[in-house]
Amino acid sequence: MTRPSTSIFGAGFVDLNADTAPKSRQVALVPGALVPVLPLDLPSGLRGEAREQVARRQVLDRMGLDDKAVEIRPFHGLKDKETWSHVLLADAASLARWRKLGQSCKAVLPDYLALPTADGVWSFAASADGVAMRFGPHDGFSATVDVACAMLRRKLRDSRPEKTVRVGPDVPAIETLLAGEDIAVSNDQTNLKSLSHSETSFDLRRDPRQARVRLRRKVLPWRWPALIGGVAAAVWAAAQIIETRMIEARSAALAAETRALVRTHFVPNGPILDVRSQVSRAIVNAQVAAGQGQSQITALTLFARASTVIADQSATIEAVTSATPRDVILVLRVADFAASDQLADALRAADLNVDVIESRVSDTTSGVRSELRVTAVAP
Repeated sequence: MTRPSTSIFGAGFVDLNADTAPKSRQVALVPGALVPVLPLDLPSGLRGEAREQVARRQVLDRMGLDDKAVEIRPFHGLKDKETWSHVLLADAASLARWRKLGQSCKAVLPDYLALPTADGVWSFAASADGVAMRFGPHDGFSATVDVACAMLRRKLRDSRPEKTVRVGPDVPAIETLLAGEDIAVSNDQTNLKSLSHSETSFDLRRDPRQARVRLRRKVLPWRWPALIGGVAAAVWAAAQIIETRMIEARSAALAAETRALVRTHFVPNGPILDVRSQVSRAIVNAQVAAGQGQSQITALTLFARASTVIADQSATIEAVTSATPRDVILVLRVADFAASDQLADALRAADLNVDVIESRVSDTTSGVRSELRVTAVAP
């Protein structure tokens, strides 16, 4: 290889490619498009390896990736090491190639992590493949200019920077877009410094799993208690899997029972395509025919009132039961825990009493399963 050429970020960095070799004190930069940052919706109560497992499941399900083809790493700052919500996604083959560098350089990082930034400060620079951008310490990307402009427009719909900094030469497309949003761009990097947010801790050569192996070797005196604990955890996990499958079987049975009830009482003929709308229409027709109007609140009228709200919230009804003639128990599928809380609030706003029986994430399906008891508000 030839002698390295420094990048626009300074002599402490080198763009890693076939014609450059990093020095021991340099940070080797790889195209950020190969190591994207993905935001996730993770329950706040999860910590440690359990949080990593849920994050891995969400990424693999969302993107349809092979578990062995990619590596998922938590991406966090100093204040959110236990409650992180972003991950770095890297191709396993690329990681294997970067690890061959050994200790020849200080670290191997995606190029956007070399951009100086701070809370409220956005920065960008021209990269070998287009543009590298950073929206504060915990978000960034690299992409072609057209893709970068599209991602920047989407970001601007939700937030705006306190300051925007350009590193290196002009990037006309990005600067024109920002000017159209009345956002000034400067090259003033006062009080900004590269790698000031522990970026080197995300060295792509490091294997998080190997780090865990080394840690276990350091605590050999505890190997037997750890082994016993592992066996207990395996037994517990097996019990949880069995219980989960039983719950899913009961859910399937409830769904079948619900469809049977709908067939018996609401849709005696024709296909059952949309339980919510078909039952609501049948209830309204029955009320009109009986002249009941709103004079009597029953489980059927409660379900009809709740169905309209549920449809507006983009939730999916999985099962409907009634413990008494004046309440309805709904099993719903929503996008996340925030959507579950929003749905409950919307039902209350519709003059319905709502008790959240259970909200949980399933290992086999996406989204959140929420079970609600709905009753009428006392006059």
